[in-house]
Amino acid sequence: MTTNITICGGGNAAHTLTGILSSQAELCVQVFTPFGNEAKLWQEGVRQNNGITVKTPTGIIQGRPNGIYDSPCDAVTGSQIVLLALPAFAHEPILEQIAPYLAPNAWVGAIPARGGFDICACQALEGRISDISIFGLQTLPWACRIQAFGKQATILGAKEQVDLAAYPVGMATPIANRLQALLELTIHPTASFLSLTLADTGQMIHPGIMYGLFHNWNGEPYHQAPLFYQGVNSAIADVLQQMSDEVQALRLELERKYPALDLSGVRALGEWLQRSYRKDIADNSSLSASFSTNRGYAGLLAPMQKVDNGLIPDFQARYLSEDVPNNLLVTRGISELAGVPTPMIDQVIGWAQARLGKEYLVGGKIQGADVCTTRAPQRYGFNLLDQLITELKYLPVK
Repeated sequence: MTTNITICGGGNAAHTLTGILSSQAELCVQVFTPFGNEAKLWQEGVRQNNGITVKTPTGIIQGRPNGIYDSPCDAVTGSQIVLLALPAFAHEPILEQIAPYLAPNAWVGAIPARGGFDICACQALEGRISDISIFGLQTLPWACRIQAFGKQATILGAKEQVDLAAYPVGMATPIANRLQALLELTIHPTASFLSLTLADTGQMIHPGIMYGLFHNWNGEPYHQAPLFYQGVNSAIADVLQQMSDEVQALRLELERKYPALDLSGVRALGEWLQRSYRKDIADNSSLSASFSTNRGYAGLLAPMQKVDNGLIPDFQARYLSEDVPNNLLVTRGISELAGVPTPMIDQVIGWAQARLGKEYLVGGKIQGADVCTTRAPQRYGFNLLDQLITELKYLPVK
């Protein structure tokens, strides 16, 4: 029996997912990419290449999508599974566009979810949330890059296992099992979207490394881009460790307040690295070594912009522009509701908001002018911890 799948997006993850899934004969794969003229570029690339090629560390996968559209009606109608392979800031508008065309009982999920995806989705899909299931993966399963638009992507490295959350919670296991079979990945269902939000290591790794690399930058251009993950030295690792410790302190406080809450999936950063990249890390003696000797991160560079006499940091890249408002601010907002101090996270956010030209934290509170552009719970009117826990059904049903 054919399964209809729609992939929303046009970037690295969308290319990779399209190639992998459309190579499977029992799947009918559509692509929804409404941005600019991306649909036409995809169509032309697929025609010239006779499909999408995905190069993996173990071989070549060749697939061909059944259709590529810039219309949500054409792309989504009849699909049982809809995958958002998009930056977090695009989740809400795309969900609003596809909502009228979702089939009853469809599964709609983000790969990856980033922080607070469930809060965002419940608002964007208001009126449909009762007859569909939403889900999200903790992280993107691969480090992947487009090699030729509409034609080819390359998987540089793959995580050994990834966690998944769903709403309603009871759908987590069947969705994880189905995606595990489709993507040939180990996918573990986790207790709730709260666990997935707090466990998202990208919120620490990306802003934390950007802060570590560039918070003392003097404005002089670089001759070459520094290594990103493999550039983590002991000082940067200390920043990341402090951020991880603050998330763990939040986890412990939430478990104290709500003993029935299962946050076992919220792992310390070092533990997550070993779990995700066990075979790729040559030296796990320290956090910095776990980054610098990780083959899955090999050669990946910091985001930079070209200028006349070299390269300067790209502070508008997704490591700040996505991972701060749609990831780290969500955890910071929950910490504020729980009364848990986060001094290093605050320091990173304060530095990042200045680079982004945004205002999130003011006077130690999430009350800046740009909170309305984030996924912090305060943006959605959650001002009490009990309200957040209860309305989003994070506690197990008795």
